[in-house]
Amino acid sequence: MKKLLLYLTILALPVISAGCKSKDTSDLKSIMTTEANGAMSPTTTAAEGANGAMSPTTIAPTSDSKESTSLAETKSGKTTTADKKSSSKSSVTENAQSYSKDKSKISYPKLSGIDSKIESSVNKTISDNARLALDSFTSNAGSTAELKYNVKNQSRNRMSIVYTGTLKAGNESKKIIFTNNINLDTGESIGLTDFADPLTIANYILSDDVELENATNSQAAGFTEYKKNLTVDTLKALLEDADFPLIKKNDVNEGFPKLFSYESGGDIFISIPLSHELGDYVLVKYSPSTK
Repeated sequence: MKKLLLYLTILALPVISAGCKSKDTSDLKSIMTTEANGAMSPTTTAAEGANGAMSPTTIAPTSDSKESTSLAETKSGKTTTADKKSSSKSSVTENAQSYSKDKSKISYPKLSGIDSKIESSVNKTISDNARLALDSFTSNAGSTAELKYNVKNQSRNRMSIVYTGTLKAGNESKKIIFTNNINLDTGESIGLTDFADPLTIANYILSDDVELENATNSQAAGFTEYKKNLTVDTLKALLEDADFPLIKKNDVNEGFPKLFSYESGGDIFISIPLSHELGDYVLVKYSPSTK
């Protein structure tokens, strides 16, 4: 996003509810730079298996990992690390970690089996982004979140981590999602613009051929209405801002992205927020091989 006017338009982007328009004021929070006085200190632990043992998971490249991980209970505010499991160059091993703050939790993977020169950098990127996301989702007083991760795609040089969970505020509860795509060669986060053309995908999303992943009829109908409020330029700008890192070249929006993407099975998936009545978000599926 190069123009402030376009940025302001994006901030005011409406979300369509079932049968009426309303502005989305809760889906995506701005980044917290300070913590409230007296807040509980955040802690990190290694996630445990059902029997209490640390259970590393080896992820085979070029295929989806369906291994889900559970959140660990925080123990005495200490950080523990699971023993690493040896792996060959053709596989990466993950050990589930957990970060807790107040009543909120998020699990994220700690990787081994990658280039030792950047292993620390990769894991710091994953950990920092997981914590930042949790802080962002729970930036409103009284809100809590719980998120788990799933490694959706891992090749020799790229990994897509998808985080899903629930955000609670008072008596209200909603589904939330964000992703982190990691370049395993550099240890850096990469966004949609690093592996797809935002303009091409923007036109696809606005077309009648767009495919939604596991959407109900009401979600599909609501998304059709939602698209009527979008222009190609606005959607292109949103896609350019998708994903980590938060600060991008020539980007005036350094807050939490509105859209996130990931790769799985050769396809690209993009999460787009909707109203709670329509399921909170939809996943757009884009298949480069058929376009």
